[in-house]
Amino acid sequence: MKTDLYLITALSNMHVGSGDINFDIIDRQIQKDPTSQLPVIHGSSLKGAYREAAGEESNYTRFIFGPLATDEEAAHQPGAYHFYEARLLCRPVRSNHRPYYNATTPEILREFLETAVSFEIALEETLRHELEELAKFEPAVGTPMVIEETTGILIENMEAIGNAMVLSDSTRSLLGRDLCLMHHKDFIDLSLPVIARNQLEDGTSKNLWYEEVLPRYSRLYFLIGKPNHLDPADREKAEAFEKRFESQHTMHFGANKSIGYGYSSVERINR
Repeated sequence: MKTDLYLITALSNMHVGSGDINFDIIDRQIQKDPTSQLPVIHGSSLKGAYREAAGEESNYTRFIFGPLATDEEAAHQPGAYHFYEARLLCRPVRSNHRPYYNATTPEILREFLETAVSFEIALEETLRHELEELAKFEPAVGTPMVIEETTGILIENMEAIGNAMVLSDSTRSLLGRDLCLMHHKDFIDLSLPVIARNQLEDGTSKNLWYEEVLPRYSRLYFLIGKPNHLDPADREKAEAFEKRFESQHTMHFGANKSIGYGYSSVERINR
């Protein structure tokens, strides 16, 4: 099976709900990794988003995604493509110097590189080398590192240090142009935006709830596993999928499409 690596960049706030019942002040939380507690998008949610974007059901969608659950006779048959969960790569953080920096951690970068090795993803050599170098840094707790030569920068009210490492366009395309490395504890402790939502009936508030979102400009990566050897009929179906979702496209993930949530660009990283 061949595996392709994709990058999601949120163009608007995103709420891919966990569906869990909770009694916290936040009524609707987003999906998170049970170990790291960092935001994720489960593979089933990605698959559903792709299936919706593919449009009307056809032989090609049944081949890629499998039969619909309503098709009881064939519902147990898997699709030919495997959708792996999307993991957080970086997210915007507030600063007194720029509108935002794209923050990540050495641990996240190491996991990204390990994923590429495990699934035999061929990364551009310069990109791989620079990610390896960034993953060697060890920012101290409470002291973020911005990848530029400057001073006097605050990141989420923490005083940052500068590092004049020059990054290639390929690395900045993946991680964003204004990069910040944080200690993993500081990164995990960052709160996510919470938005108050209100149901009105005849101008009267009937139900106020609080919804957690992944902020726009956040970036996640995920994998799609694709079969290598196909007969001509199935190859035609696979080509229809690839043509529909060529190297870069815009998709919607999660809830609240009607109010602009979840619009994202998706780009294949490996070639």
